[in-house]
Amino acid sequence: MLRLRLAAALLLLVPAAAAACGDDDDAPAGDAGAAPTVSEADARRTEVAQGLEQPVPPDRPLPTPTPLPDDLPVIQVVTPGGTAYTPNRDEFKALPTTTLEIGGKEYTGVTLAAVAAKAGAPADSTATIQGTRIDNLRLGAIRYPLAEVGETTLLVFNQAGYLDLVSSSIPQEQWLQTVTGIAFQ
Repeated sequence: MLRLRLAAALLLLVPAAAAACGDDDDAPAGDAGAAPTVSEADARRTEVAQGLEQPVPPDRPLPTPTPLPDDLPVIQVVTPGGTAYTPNRDEFKALPTTTLEIGGKEYTGVTLAAVAAKAGAPADSTATIQGTRIDNLRLGAIRYPLAEVGETTLLVFNQAGYLDLVSSSIPQEQWLQTVTGIAFQ
């Protein structure tokens, strides 16, 4: 019986406590979704910000690079220890090559795994590859674990003497042309 009286007393105290807490909202009860009051300066800043859109640069093809001289490095490869491997064209061509058929076309080049081994990168590293996107509109970078793409990704010389990336394990829309650098982490 004491519990019942205690529960009844609590039920009576709740509305009294709510009224005593100073609920001074003068808005009608049905206007629960009313907008908060905003200062004039905040309203102006919001108005200006809503009128601004992020600039969108026009997509124009990047210029074709000039042919690469034979004595310059064709790529820069960096390993976790900070060691750089920068082979020229002849040194890169001396690496073992592999031929892969991708989408009905044959490609011959050096595997990413062979480049990693020559540079001294650990087999469990992640490769970040930089170059120009295949649509030639922007620079791009892709990142994959070496163990997943090393044997199925090739670096192939293009007509200008630069390296293009082709792969049977990386989606074609992520392939890069004119690859400039690889970092193994």
